[in-house]
Amino acid sequence: MNSEDAFLTINEAIEIIEAALKPESLSNVQEDMFSKIWEGRTYEQIAEDLDYQPEYIKYVGFQLWRSLTNAFGEKVTKSNFRAVLRRYKQNVKIPEKHTRKTNLKASHFQIPKHTNLSEFMDVSVFFGRVDELDVLSQWIVQDGCRLVALLGMGGIGKTSLAAKLAEQIQGEFEYLIWRSLRHAPPLLTALTDINEFIESEPETEIPATIDAQLSHLLHALRTHRCLLILDDWETILRDADIAGYYRQGYEYYGEFLKRVGQERHQSSLLLLSREKPIEIATLAGESLPVRVLQIKGLKSTYAKQLLVTKGFAGTENGLDELIQLYRGHPAALKIIATTIKDLFNGNVSEFMGQSSLIIGDIFANLLDQHFERLSNLEKAIMYWLAIARQPLSLAQLKANLGIGVSSSELLAVLESLGRRTLIEKEIASFDSTILFSLQPVVMKYVTSIFIEEIFQEIHEAIATNSVEKLRLLKSHALVQQESDKIQAEQVRLILTRIKERLYLVMGTKVMEVHLQNLLAQVRENISPVMGYAEHNLLLLLE
Repeated sequence: MNSEDAFLTINEAIEIIEAALKPESLSNVQEDMFSKIWEGRTYEQIAEDLDYQPEYIKYVGFQLWRSLTNAFGEKVTKSNFRAVLRRYKQNVKIPEKHTRKTNLKASHFQIPKHTNLSEFMDVSVFFGRVDELDVLSQWIVQDGCRLVALLGMGGIGKTSLAAKLAEQIQGEFEYLIWRSLRHAPPLLTALTDINEFIESEPETEIPATIDAQLSHLLHALRTHRCLLILDDWETILRDADIAGYYRQGYEYYGEFLKRVGQERHQSSLLLLSREKPIEIATLAGESLPVRVLQIKGLKSTYAKQLLVTKGFAGTENGLDELIQLYRGHPAALKIIATTIKDLFNGNVSEFMGQSSLIIGDIFANLLDQHFERLSNLEKAIMYWLAIARQPLSLAQLKANLGIGVSSSELLAVLESLGRRTLIEKEIASFDSTILFSLQPVVMKYVTSIFIEEIFQEIHEAIATNSVEKLRLLKSHALVQQESDKIQAEQVRLILTRIKERLYLVMGTKVMEVHLQNLLAQVRENISPVMGYAEHNLLLLLE
């Protein structure tokens, strides 16, 4: 330690910084890093001490010096911070008893009097989402929204965003309660848990019925200022059906949302879900006390910061293309960064030069969870979008699906897929038609599922000698009459892969005999029900 620091201890330095930064404060990693800098350690040494990448520690340092520069009104750097702090030692009022907040990491406000955060996650390392944090804070703190739904794909960062928000606005509330519904507790169980925590009089008897419990909770939300965060809401919603409706026995959760959203109180419920509950769709509005924020991937700048923590310098060739390909999805980028490090020695350009988009088992598992919840018609639409390899209009989708699907039914299903955040919409530049498409990674995943389903159907049809098993082969064309470029992609990425899968199992000659037999059965049973079966079998025999 420099001798001139004898008049300033590390604890005093941190106290001055905390006082100057209010209402913000040092994050855990900033405080750890600052303590090491105080000891004279270099960024490289600090990175080794704290088990971080050097680039990330440098970035944290940059953020720290920028915050201190803004707080003190003069340039603060790694070389002059001691002098700046000594000058402010006499000018900054430091609380008599400075206590670091331990309930939440990187807390920015006073801790609420009552917190119950059994599901709270660590967000000491957090990137971007500045706009989203500002919007949510405005809605909940300034506008007093009673109910806010935070929606997005699995792994997109809903939970970390909500945790960061809770850190920043917790001082506005008397009670802060975080619960996950991942194990789908009955509403009565969830209400009892929350009511017992909020109830200030131990001898007060908690009601035994759902209706009475709801009224009891609403009374508490009127009496106290509470922030209630409920994560994993989609687990109580039905799967294999239109999105947003509840599983049998969980319908009263909808009534819970209605009452919280419609009745007057001074509290806020933040709901996190992969799918939009039907009540939210009905109650929400831009100027209403119920609102919706759907989050997407990280912006390029913040996505690069995330990749820095995985060992990239942030300036490698191909990073922007990589981020766009995965739409800034944090979980996907973390997974694929590991793949690039392990298999391509960190060479992003070499990875991007591969012809096949890599998903990764962990991210595929996230997509499995989404896909398994879809209705049959939703899956049919996803398959058509994967086959098309390009955005499709409502009219094109309806033509592909055939006369068995009405326009109103198609609209309802597309709306459902939108509530599940699985499709993208864009406006055609030439005629302003709405077009629907899949993100590249989702398209890759759906294509793989489609190929496997087709293979299994053909395998079962051969085993049972029955074309009744050819469900997708009848309903979806493997190759369409599109441009030469699209046709070439459909042949390479779908048709050829199905052929290879079949021939690998049975051999070329045996497979051709079986396909010829199935083709003969289809031709004997000429009816609209056979759909694309003959066309597809002929393609497989070419």
